[in-house]
Amino acid sequence: MNNNFIKWFFSTFFGSVFNSIVTILSALIFIFLINNLVGFISTSEWEVVTANRRLLLIGRMPGEHEWRIWSILWFTSFLIFSSIQSWGPPSRKDLLLIASSIIIICLIFTTSSKIIYVVISLFICTASYFISHLISKNSNKKIFKNSLKILWLLLLPIIFTLLIIAGGPKPNLWGGFLLNMILACIAIGFGFPLGILFALGRASSLPAIKTVCTIYIETIRGAPLVGWLLLAWFVLPKFLPTFWGINEVSVVVRAMIVLTMFTSAYTAEVIRGGLQSIPKGQIEAADSLNLNYRTKILQIILPQAIRVVVPALISTFIGVFKDTSLVFILALTDLLQVGRIIPEQDPEFFGKALEALCVVAFLFWIVSMSLSNLSTKVEKSLGIGSR
Repeated sequence: MNNNFIKWFFSTFFGSVFNSIVTILSALIFIFLINNLVGFISTSEWEVVTANRRLLLIGRMPGEHEWRIWSILWFTSFLIFSSIQSWGPPSRKDLLLIASSIIIICLIFTTSSKIIYVVISLFICTASYFISHLISKNSNKKIFKNSLKILWLLLLPIIFTLLIIAGGPKPNLWGGFLLNMILACIAIGFGFPLGILFALGRASSLPAIKTVCTIYIETIRGAPLVGWLLLAWFVLPKFLPTFWGINEVSVVVRAMIVLTMFTSAYTAEVIRGGLQSIPKGQIEAADSLNLNYRTKILQIILPQAIRVVVPALISTFIGVFKDTSLVFILALTDLLQVGRIIPEQDPEFFGKALEALCVVAFLFWIVSMSLSNLSTKVEKSLGIGSR
């Protein structure tokens, strides 16, 4: 076994002069980076993060409303770990990534007084996983899967209910990582189905529908997101009706509207690329079977189109999540803005912005890697890219 490994190692990394040079250079660069990273972590003063963990996570939300955030976290953790079995047998890499992310975030942001909430979170994650594992082996797994699908559809309404019920804090008090996640979930959750509709409309044979959808998509894509956010700040209230105070909607709601419109336009073009990849023979076969338009779209065209563009869709969603950091121009304290202003407003941490920004970058990386890992898993389950 050891001899085979040694032979494979030398044949792979030192099989030729070129491979040997590349291996040595890569090892030197890796050692250099690791040495600097360890030195930075050991010498940096991380008090700027531990002292401002609430601002980084939930912004200016009052402490008496923290139970809402923990309730959302518990419910979301239950859904994720209950659905892992439905997505296929998880690999060790998947479980290690999820567990490491949860543990590291808990170590960074949890105080001793909140440790019980972390224990509850870990218990919910573990119990949900093993219960779903047991149910997946008996006859009730179909009912369980359908129930999970309904709960996933109700996730956004449940989150908003938990944030608003019983005198919840105003949306303007939302901030930090919470604000980025809410904006991204709203933009993706509503932008994706809207994007499908606009893609179908642009591919429609009806001139009126095709023209309207084309104008919408090209108009949204023709200006940067910053411009649309500024438009939402100054212009959007003038176009909204005055009854019930709709024209005085929160800045957070305006940001949600703009991000949803922006996501739907880019998603529509991605879906349209998938629609164009479907051979005409598929559509002609559906017409020959006398299928109605709804059946043809939902059961033949869309499943194939979305299957083709899964990597591009996930890339779009990752970009949308990172674009939520632009809402700082609307005077909202998102995660990146909090990381920037902490050293500027607190003299104790003046000049220590790098530590805070590293934690901000780490949180963005966790979400992006999770979405990327989800994309890989979906692609494997659909057989995309495999030969």
